[in-house]
Amino acid sequence: MSKAINANKKTPMNLSKHISIVLVEPEHPNNVGAVARAMNNMGFTNLILVNPCDYLSGGSDGARTLAMHSQNILQTAKVYSNLHSALSEQNFAIALTNRVRGQHKTLENSWNLENIFQQIQGESHIALVFGRESSGLTNSEVDLCNLLMTIPTFGQNTSLNLAQAVMVILYEVSKSLNQKESTQTQKMILATSQHLESLKHNLFSVLNRIGYIKIGNESKRWSVFSKLISEKFLSEKEVNILQGILNKIKENLK
Repeated sequence: MSKAINANKKTPMNLSKHISIVLVEPEHPNNVGAVARAMNNMGFTNLILVNPCDYLSGGSDGARTLAMHSQNILQTAKVYSNLHSALSEQNFAIALTNRVRGQHKTLENSWNLENIFQQIQGESHIALVFGRESSGLTNSEVDLCNLLMTIPTFGQNTSLNLAQAVMVILYEVSKSLNQKESTQTQKMILATSQHLESLKHNLFSVLNRIGYIKIGNESKRWSVFSKLISEKFLSEKEVNILQGILNKIKENLK
């Protein structure tokens, strides 16, 4: 009987609504605009600003220009006077920094975001907190966050531009969310037991004909290849492809 892998969890877009980018005292309007564009590129809309520069004034056209097609994110950004207030409705906050700060002794790698997200309940509101362009986050601000995270770099300059850092992190977040969604929603019809047994017999027939199966070793080899095939969650299409390859080998052996 055919099996199916099904799931109907939240989509990445729904999950992204629970994630906010928090910029603490951004100093340059252009950077705020570039961050908005990066967020829009990756499908995120929640921007929180803590005591920001005058990014929407008449003299701040750079923010609007660099936020190409993302001005709505600038317009709807929530503004707070301090990080404590900004995080009041968040369930989990990740501080982005390139060094250990305050009493925090460990610094998570951004490559581990997928594992971290798996430990956070799906409905939780998550804040990704970025500090000032010139000085980053203070120790007291870091202490408000649950986790410290860094983006690994391999050149002599370890400091990223604010918008670059936001883009890298949101790419990792998007990858994690979409991989989870792909796993959850992908519907794949697996091959039946009958199809798999037919594949095993066909494979054994070929292996016998090329002298791979030794007399007295048939049972052990059958168990090995049965396990190998059964654990691969092969679809009907994949089994048919393998059967075609084996049949072609048998034709050439004649």
